[in-house]
Amino acid sequence: MPQELHQLLRGLRATAEPSRLRLLALLASGEFTVSELTGILGQSQPRVSRHLKLLSEDGLLERFREQHWVYHRLPAEGDGAELVRVLLGLLDRDDPLLALDRERAAAVIAARGVPEQGTGSDSLASVHVATRDLAETIVAELGRNGMDAVLYLGRAPAEMLKALGPQARRVVGISESRPEVQRARSSLHGRGLAHCAVQHGEFRKLSAASASFDAVVLDRALAGEVDTASRLREAARVLRPGGHVVLVEDYETLAERASGGNPLGMLREWIAQAGLLCTRLRPVDLGIQHLLLAVAERESAEAAA
Repeated sequence: MPQELHQLLRGLRATAEPSRLRLLALLASGEFTVSELTGILGQSQPRVSRHLKLLSEDGLLERFREQHWVYHRLPAEGDGAELVRVLLGLLDRDDPLLALDRERAAAVIAARGVPEQGTGSDSLASVHVATRDLAETIVAELGRNGMDAVLYLGRAPAEMLKALGPQARRVVGISESRPEVQRARSSLHGRGLAHCAVQHGEFRKLSAASASFDAVVLDRALAGEVDTASRLREAARVLRPGGHVVLVEDYETLAERASGGNPLGMLREWIAQAGLLCTRLRPVDLGIQHLLLAVAERESAEAAA
C-alpha cells in the first residue's frame, strides 16, 4: 500500500468520530487548551485528551507548551493540514451543534482579553496605540503584494499581527509578556485571524526550521541584549532567500548605548555582523516615540566574497 494512501486512511479513521470533527472545527478558530476544549464540548477531560492525542498522532493537530499550559492548534503545513482543510470545507457551518461550539469558543476567547491585575495594562495603552501606526508603516515597507509566512518578535503582538495577518498566509508572533500573548490571542482569534499563532517565550533560539519565513520583524528586540549579533543571525537563519528582516529600535536607547553617540552606525554594524545587508535605514516618529527602522536582507554570495 503506498505511503500516501496509508496516511490518508489513517487520517480519515482518526476523524471518523463526531467529537473529533467538532474539535477540528473549533481549532480552526484559534488555539485552545485541553481545559478550554473540555468546557466548550461539555465532555470529560480524559475523553477530550484522548481525542486530541489521536488527532495529533496522525498529524491533524499540533500541540505546544507555554509555561504550565499546553495549547492545541491546526497544522499550518503538511498532508495533515491539507486533509483538515478539505474536511472542514465539507462541514455545515449552520449545524446547531457546531454553532453552539463556536458561541462557547467565542466566550472563551473574549474572557482571555480581560486585563489581569498587576499586568500594567494601563501603562501599555500608549504603546498599543503607537504600535498600530508602526504596524502600518512596516506593512507598507514590506509591500502589500502578500507573503506566505511572517515572524514577529516584540512587545505588542496584538496590534502588529492585526496588520500583518491579512498580508500573509501564516503569521507567528512571539512575546516575552504572557498577558500580551493572551491579549493577542483574544483579539486576533476574535477577528477571524486564526492563521495568526502567538507564543509566549524568549527569542534566544527559534524552534522554526531554517528558511521558513519571508519576513522577520524585530520590534525593539535588540537594544536590551548583550549579544545582538546572535539574535540577528537567528533571524537570518529562518529567513527565506529573497526575504527581509525589519528592525525597529528606539533612537534614544540606541544613542545611550552607541559609542560616540552614533546609533545609525551601531545599527548598521549589528546588521553587518549578522551577515545581513542593510538596504534601508530611516527615522520613524510616532508621537513622543523616536524610532529607527532598518530593512535588511541576506548578503549575496558575490557580495560576501
